[in-house]
Amino acid sequence: MKKALVLISILMLSAAALAEDAVTKGNVCSTESVEAQKGSSFPVKVLLTNIDTLIAIQVPIYYRSEDVDLVCDSISFVGTRLQGQTASFFKIEPVGKVAFFAFMSMIQIDPAKQMLAPGKGPIAVMWFTAGKDIKSGKVTLDSGPNAYLPHEYVDYSYHFWSRTVEDLTKDVVCAFTPGYITVK
Repeated sequence: MKKALVLISILMLSAAALAEDAVTKGNVCSTESVEAQKGSSFPVKVLLTNIDTLIAIQVPIYYRSEDVDLVCDSISFVGTRLQGQTASFFKIEPVGKVAFFAFMSMIQIDPAKQMLAPGKGPIAVMWFTAGKDIKSGKVTLDSGPNAYLPHEYVDYSYHFWSRTVEDLTKDVVCAFTPGYITVK
C-alpha cells in the first residue's frame, strides 16, 4: 500500500511538472506586478515569451477596479522587443479602463527585421498615474482570449499570429498571466 501511494505521488508530481513545462515552453504574455505610491507616475512592463515567430499581435489590457482609480497615460515601445517596428501603435479607452497595443509585420520592407523572433522580454511599457487622492488598493492587469477594446467596426481583441510556409497567417495560442498594481 505504501509503495502504491509513493508511486501515485511520483506520478502526480511528474504530471504537474509536465503541465508546468508545457506552459513555460509555449507562448505566454504577462504583465509585471508593481507597487506604486499615491501622487506618482510609474511604468508597468508587458512581457512576452514566444516560441513562435510572430508577424502580428494585439493585446488589450484591463486595469479596472471599483476602488482604485488609476489613469493609463501612454504606452511606449522604447527599450522593448517591439522598438523600431514600423507598425506598432496603441490606444487607451479611459472610461472602460482598457489599454490596447498592437504590432503588425511589414514583411515587404525587410522580413528579417520585421518579424518578432522567438524570445523573451518586454514588448511594451504601460505608463500609469496614481493621483494624490486615490484610494489604496490592488488593481489586476488582465487580458487573454476573451479581452477586447470595444469598437463598432474594428476587432481590437487579444490575438497573436505567425506565418506559415504557404505565406498565410496562422492564429497562435498565447496564454496570459495577469499582474497587479498595488497602490500604497
